[in-house]
Amino acid sequence: MMRQQTFLYIAFGIALTSLINACTSTGSASSNISNTLQSMTGQNGRACIDAGDIRGYGVLDRNVISINAFNKYYLATVLPGCTDLEVSSRAIFEQRFAEVCGGGMNSLKTAGDKCTIRSIFEFENRNEAFAAHEAAIQQLKKLQEEENN
Repeated sequence: MMRQQTFLYIAFGIALTSLINACTSTGSASSNISNTLQSMTGQNGRACIDAGDIRGYGVLDRNVISINAFNKYYLATVLPGCTDLEVSSRAIFEQRFAEVCGGGMNSLKTAGDKCTIRSIFEFENRNEAFAAHEAAIQQLKKLQEEENN
């Protein structure tokens, strides 16, 4: 009886380990926009913006927001499940202190959603931010094509 239980525990452990490995290796390290921007920019995605410096924002795609701040430009990514972001006419950055930071501690509230901010990346200007976004989109397309082949 004890041997059967031990065998079952070992078999369960192997199955669980295989499942975890399958889940983590299904997509590459750059299979989402946030990871792709991290690898392309060398930033960790934890940039902070003084909430009072935010001049405006726009949605670039379903999970990337461009933010115009007083002296810099930022790209923020949100966690999956934020369905209202592209169609919402306004949004409020929710923060605990005077800064909005990447790393999942802050959010963006729209009329119908509360979108958790995954990462924030800092750029010197709008052109640099949009070029990084476009390069990341192209990299994701390339990865998707490779996975489909």
